[in-house]
Amino acid sequence: MHYFTSHNPYTYITMAQYPVVSAGMIEQTLQTANTAQRQWKNKDVAERAQAVLQLAQLIQHNHEQLAQLATVEMGKTLFESRLEVLKCSTACEYYAANTQRIVAPTTVTHIDGRKVTTLLEPLGVVLGIFPWNFPYWQIIRSAIPVIMGGNCMIVKPAPNTPQCAIALQDLFNQCGLQEIVQTVFATNEQVAEMIGDARIKACTLTGSEKAGAAVASKAAFHIKKSVLELGGSDPFIVLADANMDLVMENALSARFQNNGQSCIASKRYIVHLDVINEFTDRLKAEMAKLIVGDPMLPQTNIGPLARLDLKTKLSHQVSESLQAGAKIAYQAFEPNTEDCFYPPTILTYIPKNSIAYSEELFGPVLSLYSVASAEEAIALANDTEFGLGASIWSRNTEYAQTLATQIESGQVFINAVTRSNAAFPFGGIKKSGYGREMGEEGLKEFCTIKTIWV
Repeated sequence: MHYFTSHNPYTYITMAQYPVVSAGMIEQTLQTANTAQRQWKNKDVAERAQAVLQLAQLIQHNHEQLAQLATVEMGKTLFESRLEVLKCSTACEYYAANTQRIVAPTTVTHIDGRKVTTLLEPLGVVLGIFPWNFPYWQIIRSAIPVIMGGNCMIVKPAPNTPQCAIALQDLFNQCGLQEIVQTVFATNEQVAEMIGDARIKACTLTGSEKAGAAVASKAAFHIKKSVLELGGSDPFIVLADANMDLVMENALSARFQNNGQSCIASKRYIVHLDVINEFTDRLKAEMAKLIVGDPMLPQTNIGPLARLDLKTKLSHQVSESLQAGAKIAYQAFEPNTEDCFYPPTILTYIPKNSIAYSEELFGPVLSLYSVASAEEAIALANDTEFGLGASIWSRNTEYAQTLATQIESGQVFINAVTRSNAAFPFGGIKKSGYGREMGEEGLKEFCTIKTIWV
């Protein structure tokens, strides 16, 4: 039998196990969602917003309990877990306040005198497949615009964060949304079957390229809408005229947020030769101050990776890159095979034929490159299969904006760390996925457009 297992990556203690759902339970979930959506879509936006605002209040009220649960279940620091939880409430508030405006019909008069009204209508039941690295935020940022648009969502959470999923589902239930958002502990095979079910009208996935390809191909076979938010290998570009104090204030958090396990973390640091020595020296000095340890303690900066297999994969990627010619410029301590910790590391002299150059490193490993010009920086930034986010650091913001238009990514931040915000669209290009979450666009992704001519 398959289980969703709650495993503390710091203590290495198994806290709970939950069997996957049966075929009968999936059928019941699909039927419940399908029936509920027919009623939910006819409710006023104001009524939907009232339930979502209640959810925001419950999240705020329970934020400490939720944060502690995320920390013990996937290893991020308690400080970062608290930020994640509170961010969820702001997303609820944004859509409660703005959905009426987003979905409002528009009417124009055509040249022949006819009035043409454009409407947004919900697709139906949406299947959401979510990862473990932000066990609340990934679900909330997707589910809230989906349900505010009049859809229902079936949530398939990550197998290693089931308690977070249960806690969040409990809050949905308390708001009367128990049939509008339902959580199922399903296998990949069951997910594939659900995508093929006629009652599922669309699907969204945040996860790996492999998982995204599997879901997208299954959805395409059944001619269903899909949205994918996949991996990233974001460039952190430091130009010669950058404010180095500002750069250093952000360089560590950009890479090591969430223990380095974030799709939008900066992973490739591309620094101009004029400032590479200063940057490297200051970076090493700051990294030496990082405290790696118990994620529940307030002084800890980096906790364990979420699972031992993730640490093993990262170790292999680094080892293979070193064999290909890369060098370690800094490593906090010697990695071992006995726990889930991986040392904060800087890789340099990274050859093109190495894993570190071509793959996403999901953990506290920073790849450092030097370039002689802004043009070389842009070329290097774009020399990847990924295209999620990027940041450019320069005192000349007008020039930086010009460079931003040349970067192949879904979003570019100037003199700031890449981040997501419920009010603005988020997503990638190339193998970082397609479609958009959040903002007006995120809600409209799971609506169909109807025009009425009078």
